[in-house]
Amino acid sequence: MNINLDDLHLFVLTVQHGGISAAAKQHSLQRSKVSRRLQELEKALGCQLLIRTTRQIELTENGRLLYQQINQPLSSVAQAAKLLANQQNSLQGVLRIAVPAALITSNMFTLLLESYLEQFPDVLLEVLHCQESVDLKRENVDIQILPDGVKVINEDYVQQSLLRFPSSLVASPSYLASHAAINCFDDLYEHPMMVSRYNMASLPDNLTLRLSSDDLRLIQHMASTSKGIAILPTILVRDALQSGELKLVLAEERLPEVKLTLIYPYKEFLPEKTRALIQLLREAFVDTIAS
Repeated sequence: MNINLDDLHLFVLTVQHGGISAAAKQHSLQRSKVSRRLQELEKALGCQLLIRTTRQIELTENGRLLYQQINQPLSSVAQAAKLLANQQNSLQGVLRIAVPAALITSNMFTLLLESYLEQFPDVLLEVLHCQESVDLKRENVDIQILPDGVKVINEDYVQQSLLRFPSSLVASPSYLASHAAINCFDDLYEHPMMVSRYNMASLPDNLTLRLSSDDLRLIQHMASTSKGIAILPTILVRDALQSGELKLVLAEERLPEVKLTLIYPYKEFLPEKTRALIQLLREAFVDTIAS
């Protein structure tokens, strides 16, 4: 790590003056030079310090951490920079991931988190329940997973269409035995349907919707207790189908997929603990779905 103390000084001036342009103007410097030196400082530290907008800047969590130490003697400043760089490269500290309820209730996701915690015991994992896009940098969230169709709040974030879940129509054996037979899709109009909001928009009009929920386990429970026909990710109901708790309805019918997108703020300053979880997500979901 090679930290330029002049770059640290420019960082302080930028924070104190509330922006790159203001700092450059007050000290008779070229704005492009200040911006370039701040980028070099971030590169040397391995993390983003500033959130740049058109008229002002905001400090990231790492930026606040560095600025709090910056008025100490130079030896302490250098030590703070070293600690910050080491934190980016280590598999420890806090990792915050925001996921929708549909994923929180998945056994596969639970097993993935168990695997991560076993492999990296020095990481504190914070799982946030979020249905809408959050500003990852300002909320200090490392990763978000969102269903396809939810608008991402910042288009500059890295977005990877990574996870796809085929869906199935399912119902309990007792429900199917006591209600009219279902031989084609049009027969579903005579039955109460239970769906998630992630597939509701892609379904035909005039279906009798009995339940709509972000909690897929709730929908599965209602199907198991004979409340109607449910549309659920196939991977979620695999065990229930094998045990006979649920049965497939119109198995050949092609249904909307639940598509998930992996989102994180940047590639260049990705901490190792974040990179490790992203890799696990790719391996676990892609390999399992492919099989």
